[in-house]
Amino acid sequence: MTTIAFGGGPTVEQRRNFAALKEGTQVPGYKGYVPQLKYRVGKTYGTDTHRLLVENSPNARNTFTLTEPIDIPTLRNTLPKSNGENKYTEKMVAGYTGYIPRMPFKFGGTYKEDCDSCIDEFMSSTQTHDLKLQDLKRQMRSYPRLTAISYDPDVRDKLNKYRDDHSTVVEVKRPLDEAPIPGYQGYVPRIGTTEIGLGQRFHESTKLGFEQFINETRRHGNLSKAEPISIDRPVTSNAPRSAPLFGRRLYANDGMIPNYTGYIPQRRYAFGNTYGDTTRSLEVCRHPDTTYAEYTKRVSFK
Repeated sequence: MTTIAFGGGPTVEQRRNFAALKEGTQVPGYKGYVPQLKYRVGKTYGTDTHRLLVENSPNARNTFTLTEPIDIPTLRNTLPKSNGENKYTEKMVAGYTGYIPRMPFKFGGTYKEDCDSCIDEFMSSTQTHDLKLQDLKRQMRSYPRLTAISYDPDVRDKLNKYRDDHSTVVEVKRPLDEAPIPGYQGYVPRIGTTEIGLGQRFHESTKLGFEQFINETRRHGNLSKAEPISIDRPVTSNAPRSAPLFGRRLYANDGMIPNYTGYIPQRRYAFGNTYGDTTRSLEVCRHPDTTYAEYTKRVSFK
C-alpha cells in the first residue's frame, strides 16, 4: 500500500470503520459545507454532524452510502495544441486566472476536466455559429439586390423640384420689434449700452431696445449715399412662386447680424465702419448671385 502523500492509504470506508463513526457522521477534517453546523456548540465534530443528519432527515437510510463518481463528459472536438499564440489549449495550466468560457458554471470536477469540457463546448458553439453565418450569407447572396428608390428618375426629379420650391429655412412670423420671453439670453440691441435697460421690466426694455435699433437703422440708411435697405419682412402669399424667397445663401445682401461669430472673407481688412456696414460692403454679401462660389466663378472666367 502506498502512502497517503502519493495517493494511497486507506479508503474512506476503512477510515470510518477504524474511527467507529456513526451513520451520517462526516470524517473529521472534512472541509466541505455542512448546513447548520456553525450553530452547534459544545459537541465533537462527529456528534454534531450525526445529530444534524438525524434531525433533518428522520427517514434517512440506515446505511451511509457514497455517491458514485461523476462521469467525465466525452469531448466532441480535438483540443488544440499550444503553439505560442492560441489561448485555449489541451493542457491548461492549473491556477490560470484568465477567462475561460463557461468555466464559472462548472462544478464538481478537476480543473483539467472542467477546462477541457468548457473549451470543447466553446469550440463547438463557435463552429456552429460560423456555419450558420455562412449559410445566412449564401441565402442573402441568392436574393436579388434591392435598388434604392432615390435612383428612380421620377422620384429624384420630384425631390429636386420640392427642394427648390420650398424653403429650408423656417420663416419667422413675429415682427422685428416684438419682445422675447423673459429669460431670453440672446442679444438685444441698445439694452446694455444705454439707459433703456434701467428701471424697467424685461419685456418693456427689450421692446424699446428693438424699436430704437429699427429707428436708428432707418435713419442711417436715409443719411448714407447707398440705397436705403428695407428691414420690413416681405409680404408672403399663398400663390405659387417661381423662386423661393429664402434660399441657401449664407451671406445675405442685408449684411450679417451683430455678434455673428462665423468666418466672413475679407472682414479682417475692413476698418472704420460698423459691423453691419462692413459686411454689406464686402463682395461676399454684396454680390447678386445665389452663392459666392457662383459669383467668383463668373467673375474669374469673364
